Amino acid sequence: MKPYPRTWMEVDLAALRHNVAVIRQTIGADHKLGLVAKADAYGHGLVPVGRFAIQNGVDWLCVATVQEGIALRDAGIEAPLLVLSPILPIEAEQAVFYRLRVQVEDMLVVDALSEAALRQDTKAHVHLKVDTGISRFGATPVEASDLAIAISRTEGIDLEGISTHFADSANDPERTAGQMRKFQAVLDVCRSQGIHFRVIHEANSAGTIRFPAARQQLVRVGIAAYGINPYGLEVAQPLVPVMTWKARIMGIRTRPAGTWVSYGSTRQLDRNTRIATLGVGYGDGYPRGLSNTGAVLVGGARCAVLGLVCMDQILVDVTDVAAEVGDDAELLGKSILVPELAAQLETNSHEVITRIMSRVPRRYIHPAG
Repeated sequence: MKPYPRTWMEVDLAALRHNVAVIRQTIGADHKLGLVAKADAYGHGLVPVGRFAIQNGVDWLCVATVQEGIALRDAGIEAPLLVLSPILPIEAEQAVFYRLRVQVEDMLVVDALSEAALRQDTKAHVHLKVDTGISRFGATPVEASDLAIAISRTEGIDLEGISTHFADSANDPERTAGQMRKFQAVLDVCRSQGIHFRVIHEANSAGTIRFPAARQQLVRVGIAAYGINPYGLEVAQPLVPVMTWKARIMGIRTRPAGTWVSYGSTRQLDRNTRIATLGVGYGDGYPRGLSNTGAVLVGGARCAVLGLVCMDQILVDVTDVAAEVGDDAELLGKSILVPELAAQLETNSHEVITRIMSRVPRRYIHPAG
């Protein structure tokens, strides 16, 4: 029996290694490379991807939550782990115990980290987050330097780093340059007051490639490392998609012109049609928004999605291809590109891949050498 009878994802680790090498070539040896591995490594699998990345040129792993950091530590990964999102004081004990770098915007969490570090006879490594234009998380540029002084004087705390995050480095260079100026002003004030950070970071995927001055000591690269390039980023070699999502044909039937297809009678066949049922649906994360508009690859040809996407199946038109029960279809990957689906859905590539559910098995394809 085939090991994946219904639907599965193939994660090409050789492609990940290639993309990491391309990014490393772009940034040079003077900058640390942090792979953003939050949201289960953008749906690719947190621990397998994190472990492979550290073994193949990545210096840091960046996660969203303390729980993601714990999962990496429990898997034996010893690399620096940076928690990007805010944490609560009640999470301080675990953050310190598992040696997680934590971004902070006020003294509330700093004090909790200090108490936890003193109880554990260690130091908590913190990074001051500065909000230069998103209004999501971070101290304002006006208050940042005073906060940095307060943090640096707190017992049990190592003020290791400082960071900001770009609002739209892919599409708005003027706004990005303004954010860089605000951040630099904070750095200048801090330095004038004797505060020096060992790790300064501000660049995401687009910022890393389009704004060399933003690379600082560390860059945080997410979507580009997974071979998805929705922004048309220019790099030395093409990035290769790491993820290929497939589903198998579970059944085939022929229905005459005029037949209504799937729930809700949203699609009526305009010809005699050979319909394949694929073993995947919105319960697996296949977007319902692709009803009647999406396409999958069967036998090297694009086949249209017919009718509404169901929870566990989708129907596709295989009238013009030689398809049989048990054949597989590509839902996304190297032929059905993630940015293409994102554009159809009027969302971003990040949402398309992170919504793929855990019931879709991940198959890791390791490089030959």
